[in-house]
Amino acid sequence: MATRERRGKRRRPDLVPPKVERIPPRSGLSRAEVIANQRLRIFEGLAVALVHHGYEDTKITDIVELSGVSRATFYERFESKEACFAAAYEDGVERLAAAVEAAAEGERGWAWCLSVGLATGLDFLAVDPALAHLLLVEALAAARPARLEYERSLVRLAEALRPPAELPGGERVPEETVRLLAGGLASHLSGRVLAGEADSLGEDHDLLLAYLLAPSLAANARVAAG
Repeated sequence: MATRERRGKRRRPDLVPPKVERIPPRSGLSRAEVIANQRLRIFEGLAVALVHHGYEDTKITDIVELSGVSRATFYERFESKEACFAAAYEDGVERLAAAVEAAAEGERGWAWCLSVGLATGLDFLAVDPALAHLLLVEALAAARPARLEYERSLVRLAEALRPPAELPGGERVPEETVRLLAGGLASHLSGRVLAGEADSLGEDHDLLLAYLLAPSLAANARVAAG
């Protein structure tokens, strides 16, 4: 009978754990600020633990060790690993979406907003490979509630990728096409992250932009051809 590979053999020696900055006594921070700091550290510790061990094999012990909080503090904030993952996933998606939306604001047209938003999103993921791993790889292995959140995120991504309602001539990019674009984009990024290439995601901007614009360009060509 084959024996299960020990967890230590799956560690990523190339990944440096985050520097833990504990809050000193009498720091002057409010209770709300202390809680926010602890949550952020727990999220960062979870993300790094997931890269080392994967979702199934990550333990609460791993998370508290990497985040610099006590086990008691962890359970004050989250009732389980599953609840912690769901909160970390939601936090990561919201921060990513906020960065993309802020960068893409303006009146310079849909294609420009798509290009700028894509560049911003790729850079956001590239500077935090552990978070990218959590959002794009481990969400597929997480418990059902988190997996459902991942599916909802794909719907949200599809909405962001949707071209203007009507193209010249009245043709519309089909709904199914937009969903396929979102799924294809997520699949490409997850593959790059899983290969340890998250920090170079920005290099894919032009390739991915062409991929995302292709349906609209094809629709415009059909309209022009009559």
